[in-house]
Amino acid sequence: MTILSTMKKKTIIAIIMIGIGVALITAALVIVYASRPNRANPVDKAIADFFFNIDNSTLETIMKVITYLGESIIYIGVLLILYYAWDKKKAYRAIFVVISSTVINASSKAAFSLDRPDTSWGYADPGESSYGLPSGHAQISSTFWGVLTSFITKWGMITAAIILPLLIGFSRIYLVVHWFTDVLMGFGLGLIIVAIYLIIKQPIENHLEKQSTVIKMSYIGVLLVVLALPIIFLHDLGVPAEKEYMFSNLKYVALFITASIAYVFEENLVNFENKVDKWWKIIIRIMFGIVVVGLIYLYDNVFYDPDPVTQTKMIVDLVVYSLFGPIVILLFPWLIKKLKC
Repeated sequence: MTILSTMKKKTIIAIIMIGIGVALITAALVIVYASRPNRANPVDKAIADFFFNIDNSTLETIMKVITYLGESIIYIGVLLILYYAWDKKKAYRAIFVVISSTVINASSKAAFSLDRPDTSWGYADPGESSYGLPSGHAQISSTFWGVLTSFITKWGMITAAIILPLLIGFSRIYLVVHWFTDVLMGFGLGLIIVAIYLIIKQPIENHLEKQSTVIKMSYIGVLLVVLALPIIFLHDLGVPAEKEYMFSNLKYVALFITASIAYVFEENLVNFENKVDKWWKIIIRIMFGIVVVGLIYLYDNVFYDPDPVTQTKMIVDLVVYSLFGPIVILLFPWLIKKLKC
């Protein structure tokens, strides 16, 4: 198959994905705004009531495990393992798309400002401070697995890219932490984001390959503004929950920006290579990814996790997550080279 025919095939797939995504988003918005108040629509309420009344502790535990697969720390771990042990360029692309999807999700939540199913509706406390529409778990999981499928077009990966997001989205509905329409719109946005990536990937990469370091750094500066401003201006700093959610998203933007800066200089400073000749070297590289996840988890949950969350904590989060960028892109690859693994 020629390069041209492959590009045409990807374009057709992208157009189909955009069509499905628009249909899902339209269906979700029609259901939501067909009733007043918005969250009182019979479809969402009936589905939430059905699952809330199911009393099965084993199934609930399974759903909690599945929903955890949609947490940001899981994606960070997988992407870092792919960066160290598989293909750093493709892993970086996936990181960019996932971060972009995260920002779009946070901005959409703030723009719609629609609540989740909670105690005011007679359900359990969802344990989430963010708004409901669209579901972040549904959107990010479909984005993540969709991008990976664009790299590995095997039936096994395609099957995983369909089943896992569906399971994660269903778990959010089953646990009644999201309405059905939240998940529906999350899937729609995820499909559109992946489709846009398929269309613009090659032209952007061809352009960036010709640019100097100075131009690339200026693009990162623009990217910081594009990613950060929607999160900042669409959230109300006067509302503690919104302020906390805003900073929780900004810290991932900070990590991505500093990682991008490090990535620009990585080839000259480290020149990390993915090729390995021994299976045990792959294991060691995977362990480096797990170590990063462990450090992030320990920081978030053990070392410095005051309750309630203070402004000082939020600022420290930004600083610490910014430091993780050069650590994962420069320091750990340098250590891997020094260890000759």
